[in-house]
Order: sequence, then C-alpha cells, then structure tokens
Amino acid sequence: MKKTFPFSRVVTFRQALPLQLCLGAFVVLLSSFSPLRAQDLLRQRFVEKVKSIVSSSDAVVGVAMKDLTTGEELFINEDEIFPQASSIKIHILAELYRQAEEGKFKLTDITPLPESVRVGGSGVLGELGKNSVSMSLRDYAVLMMVLSDNTATNLLIEKVGMENVNRLLTSNGATKTKLQRVMMDVQAAKEGRENIGTPREVLRVLERLYRGELVSRKASEDMLAILKKPKGGALRAGIPDQVELANKEGEVEGIRCDVGIVFLPGSPYGLCVMTKMLPEPGEGRRVISEISRTAYGYFERKANSNQYGRRVPR
Repeated sequence: MKKTFPFSRVVTFRQALPLQLCLGAFVVLLSSFSPLRAQDLLRQRFVEKVKSIVSSSDAVVGVAMKDLTTGEELFINEDEIFPQASSIKIHILAELYRQAEEGKFKLTDITPLPESVRVGGSGVLGELGKNSVSMSLRDYAVLMMVLSDNTATNLLIEKVGMENVNRLLTSNGATKTKLQRVMMDVQAAKEGRENIGTPREVLRVLERLYRGELVSRKASEDMLAILKKPKGGALRAGIPDQVELANKEGEVEGIRCDVGIVFLPGSPYGLCVMTKMLPEPGEGRRVISEISRTAYGYFERKANSNQYGRRVPR
C-alpha cells in the first residue's frame, strides 16, 4: 500500500485559517521592532508628556513647536490668542530691520533719547540722566531684546510706526498677532488694546526669520545674533548652556510667554509656549521650563541616535 504524508493532502480554507492568523501575528511582531515603529513610540510618549504638563496647570497654555529640518510639528491650543507681553518685541525688531533694508535709515544712525518715550519697568534707559543718552538704533534694539528695555522699545515703536509692524505681521500670515500699545501703557491694556498673538503665528514668524525670509538673509542673521545674546528665561532653563537659543521672553500680570529657536546641532527647532490666567507668577515659568526640557530631550535623542535607537552623537 502506498504511504501518504499529511502535507500531501489538500488544505481547506477553514483548516488554513489558523496558519494564516499565526503568520499575520508573526508579521505584526516583526514590524513592532522596525525603526519606524520605535520612532512612533518615542513621539507618542513625547506628545503624551507635553499634554500632561499642559493639563497639570490651572492656567491656559498654548504650545507650538516645529523641527525646522524635518517639519515635524506639535500644537496645543495653537490658535488661542494670548497677550504677548515683551515677546511682541521680536516683531518690532523685524520691522526696524525691514525699514533699514529699504533705506529709510541706517541701523548705525545715532539717535538721542527723547523724554517722551521714557517709561519704567524693565531695562536701564529709564534710570539714566535726562538728555544724556544718544546711541545707534541697533544699540537700542540690543537693549530692547537683551534687557527687554521698555524705553528703548517705545523709541523704536515711534521710529517704525505701530501700523507698519502690524502690516509686516499680516504680510507674513500672522493676522491675529498685533502690536496695539506702547510699553507700560496700563490704560490701553484696561481698554482692551493689548499686544497679542497666537503660538502658531509666532512660530511661523520665527521660522521665516530662521530661513531668512522675514526681511533678508543678511538682516535675519543679524537679528538672530541679537536674539542669541545670553539672557535667562524659562525656555533657557530646559536647554543646556552650550546650545544656542534665540528667544524673547515676556511677562506681565497673569501672563508668561517665551518664544524662540533652539539651535540644536542637526535638528534646530522652533518653540513657542504661551500662558495666561496664571494662578500665581511661578506657574508660568514652571510650565514653560518643563515643556522646554521635554522638547529638548525628544529632539536631541532623535538627532543623536541611529534608526535602531543607538546613541550616535554628532
């Protein structure tokens, strides 16, 4: 009698189904170890952690961040309008450079400090002697960005025109971001004329600045050089000292913002964190610092690991 073997017989669909399911499970198991899956899991944990930081606060928090190399983004309340406080000064700086590029004046022009723009608050010019200060427009810009000098800011607003700052913003797709008052104008704020913006729009302006598209490549490089000058802040608290940061922080009652570009080697990214309705002053710094630290940890690991997750520093 001829001997037959089990595998020589015809296998029906019902009999083959368990085998197909096993093969399918094996394929899924293999795919879970793929580099793409590992990166997806890393991003998932990153997003969850940022959302957890936001939800842990009683304040209203907006976040916009973007890897300027890959285009990867993360948004939370990105279209919510927030008071900008001193973060609005980035846009005044941009309009100053735009007008200088057009030849309306030179950044080296020496300009006396008029008493009409002198105010208190942050900075040093408000404390200096009457009619004793004259410096270049660029020097005023440096004081505005590094020391957040309100008097220097008001001088530059008077120089470039508030409406021109807003026109620049609109032309760059930032239609909700507006300069509506000079610094320290409490009455204007009470009347609702606040300096405002959204995380998404400010991130867009920063990205155009980074790419040399806001004014020109030459102007952008000098603006970024000013923004990179050492200063403290909540974003900086989450980033190692050796990594360059071009940012501007802002803080008034119930508000704290910090927006900037982190020049992480191999993976620079833009980060805008805005808070309002703060229950107490320290809460804004806590939230921004934690988000900044989390973002840096994520982008740094991606930039300095190979496709399998091994650390390969640049």
